[in-house]
Amino acid sequence: PKPQFFIIMEYCEKGSLRQVLDSDLTLTWIRKAHMCLDAARGLYRLHNTEEKWRVHGSINSSKFLVTKHYTVKLGGFRLSKTETSLKRQTEDRAVRSLCYHCPEKFHDASFSYCKEWEMYSFGIILWEIVTCKNPFEGFSDEKIYQEVYEEKYQEPLPDDCPAELGQLINECRAYDGFQRPSAGVLLDKLRSVVTQLEEQQD
Repeated sequence: PKPQFFIIMEYCEKGSLRQVLDSDLTLTWIRKAHMCLDAARGLYRLHNTEEKWRVHGSINSSKFLVTKHYTVKLGGFRLSKTETSLKRQTEDRAVRSLCYHCPEKFHDASFSYCKEWEMYSFGIILWEIVTCKNPFEGFSDEKIYQEVYEEKYQEPLPDDCPAELGQLINECRAYDGFQRPSAGVLLDKLRSVVTQLEEQQD
């Protein structure tokens, strides 16, 4: 008999992270912190695969999926590439959204996609989770360039954002790529943030 092939995939009932953040749901700080931690787990798993220098290559809030229990998962793993292979290709259109461009790219148009760039983009995603807003909404490309590269601007966090969480988000969005944490360091620090918030709630 002819073999039959099936692809079994997990169904994420809430849709993309961007869809969840655009909804009218009210998310508590503990929920937001858990969502940040979940997203960081996905990035850590990708950055620490057996193949060195692997990155997603087109990371944004629409590439993360959310289950019915609000667990956040990174999608598009099969499309991930190595930093070396990305240097040989034109940029992915999704990455070209200037909202996710790191300052290094604004400084040097030939700057290649790498983990430091991806961590900056991830910092923007964490900002989206805690604010439930779209990054640089209403900004033109020229305005984003001016604010991010020339003014070293970071969009503000909510006044009631837990200090430790806000600090991590700002570290990911650091102007200097060397100051951004690795996925492993970020994951450990986010675990600590979640634990602190849960202890405060008890």
